Amino acid sequence: MSAIVKSPEHQPNPVSLLAPPSSHRKESSTPEEFGRRLKERMHHNIPHRFNLGLNMRATKCAVCLDTVHFGRQAATCVECNAMCHPKCAPCLPATCGLPAEYASHFTEAFCRDKMNSPGLQLKDPASHVRLEGWMKLPRNGKRGQLDWDRKYVILEGTKVMIYDSEPREEGLRPVEEFELCLPDGDVTVHGAVGASELPNTAKTDIPYILKLESHPHTTCWPGRSLYFLAPSFPDKQRWVAVLESMVSGGRTKREKAEADAKLLGNSLLKLEGDDRLDINCTVPLTDQLVLVGSEEGLYALNVIKNSLTHIPGLGSVFQIHILKELEKLIMIVGDERTLCLIDIKKVKQSLSQSHFPAQPQLSPSAFETVKGCHLFAAGKVENGPCICAAMPNKVTILRYNEGLGKFCIRKEIETSEPCSCILFTGYSIILGTNKFYEMEMKQYQLEEFLDKNDPSLASAIFAASSHSFPIAIMQVNCIGQKEEYLLCFHEFGVFVDSYGRRSRTDDIKWSRLPLAFAYRDPYLFVTHFNSLEVIEIQGRTALGTPAHAHLEIPNPRYLGPAISGGAIYLASSYQNKLRVICCKGNLVKESSAEQQRGGASSRSSPNKRGPPSYNEHISKRLASDPAQECRPREPSTPHRYREGRTEFRRDKSPARPLDREKSPGRILDSRRERSPGRMFDDRGRLQTGSVRTPLTPVNKVWDQSSV
Repeated sequence: MSAIVKSPEHQPNPVSLLAPPSSHRKESSTPEEFGRRLKERMHHNIPHRFNLGLNMRATKCAVCLDTVHFGRQAATCVECNAMCHPKCAPCLPATCGLPAEYASHFTEAFCRDKMNSPGLQLKDPASHVRLEGWMKLPRNGKRGQLDWDRKYVILEGTKVMIYDSEPREEGLRPVEEFELCLPDGDVTVHGAVGASELPNTAKTDIPYILKLESHPHTTCWPGRSLYFLAPSFPDKQRWVAVLESMVSGGRTKREKAEADAKLLGNSLLKLEGDDRLDINCTVPLTDQLVLVGSEEGLYALNVIKNSLTHIPGLGSVFQIHILKELEKLIMIVGDERTLCLIDIKKVKQSLSQSHFPAQPQLSPSAFETVKGCHLFAAGKVENGPCICAAMPNKVTILRYNEGLGKFCIRKEIETSEPCSCILFTGYSIILGTNKFYEMEMKQYQLEEFLDKNDPSLASAIFAASSHSFPIAIMQVNCIGQKEEYLLCFHEFGVFVDSYGRRSRTDDIKWSRLPLAFAYRDPYLFVTHFNSLEVIEIQGRTALGTPAHAHLEIPNPRYLGPAISGGAIYLASSYQNKLRVICCKGNLVKESSAEQQRGGASSRSSPNKRGPPSYNEHISKRLASDPAQECRPREPSTPHRYREGRTEFRRDKSPARPLDREKSPGRILDSRRERSPGRMFDDRGRLQTGSVRTPLTPVNKVWDQSSV
């Protein structure tokens, strides 16, 4: 892997990736002959030169379109930085150094010439997209079965049509259709799927599968999923690219993108062209300053002025953490990824003198024995600072020695797989490698964290057998409650207690392949390839449905926690531009609810939508400013629901007294049990057959869909 993977003669055929050909191939046309003709035409056959190493940033595989997770082995081209799984490296076409614009140009040229190949056919007459070819679908539409039937699939415009055989006559009806642009829903294209979705499918076929999924806005129609098994990686890449372009051009997608742009419009930082940075991490230093670690060095971002200041003296910065007890910064720095310490006072001094011509440089104190570090975590053990640093094949424990005034190595443990996540508890350290392990800090003994006696945890205990490794672990319980942890795998998440036993019956399923996870009470943020998923983590005894929202963000990357609570910082890169975004969980929640209300009111009957959950209502009321109660409410934030509890009903509007708050048109029986928070008067009770006059809203905007 350190040199050329294969010679040009043995390199996989790059044609189908660059040239989508016709499905009506001649008998004399073979893949080898077509590849030779393509090379003669393009005159570009430069193979990639791969280096095998740890991946420091979760990304998408250039071949199978699956996730290359953080801390896992990855093959990276030293020339063009193309990244893929080590097993996928031989399948990457020999297009090193060829710009994407040239590749698309050659694609269009070959399409115009109608060259023959055993692949696909792409036609674009008068901006009308048509893509067709043979693929396999689960038999009878049942994904749990092992058998797949060969079908002929045609994408014409925004409709996917499936035939049993190639339609050579007009008027032949397809056996199944799938609309990509729904008037009352969204469609998602999944370039890769997890093995748990198709349990009886061969593991060697999973990388070739793509998925179409529809999400209706109403509950009248269920969602729908279609799985396709492509014949090769280039065919899969072409189908995914065309399907994503068609879905993104839909009306509902454009509206959702505009709403997401409004929500994320106030970016903290925007960089373009030569000023663009490759940001790895952030950490709040003060109420106004955020330290930014990038490949170009260490910077300080002023969130009030939106200004960026360089702090000289350091190379690439991969991770930063603040040790408040020692007033120091701990970070991974340099090409060797060395763990080092820096005084916070020196950082602030360098910032205060940034306007001087000779700004002082930082001189970090490095741990010479801890190099090649890709991840670390810091915490307290027996009221003393402790650091757990992960390297490719071992984990090192360092504890602070007050007598010497420095950190000393206490334990080194070898691991079979690189460590991907670390969490400090009050008495132990939980590590994620091929499994989740727990290390107690007195004898430094390591044992499996999950309870093997619980059969419901079998999918998590043996997840490594299905190539679903630990990705993240986080503590999700509130202060004063029993400890509860969320273990995140490639395809699902499990809630457990401090003994590794299941604490909740249901698991969390990710709607798309995840890249990274972050938890900011009470919201879980999951970054995907081109979107951000926000999930509200409720308490064990909470009632109602938790909030769940999606934001379409190009190439999101989790940087770190934000200054404000319940928020994170994201980096989004597109078209040679980069912006740093502060994403708040409560704003995402409210925006998602408003979009659903607006969509439901415009497309369906208002009675089809039920009232919001109690937790949603209470969290929204508590999150709002109490000073805003007496001011007129904005039209975009309607008064949706009023809970019958005394401590939360503070409405003192003169036109709406509390003794007349009743549901419009609802007949109340005096024999029925009354709510303790509602005090009704007999004179305000409706008689049988009477009709209530609607109340006049004062300083409130009613949402008719919730009545």
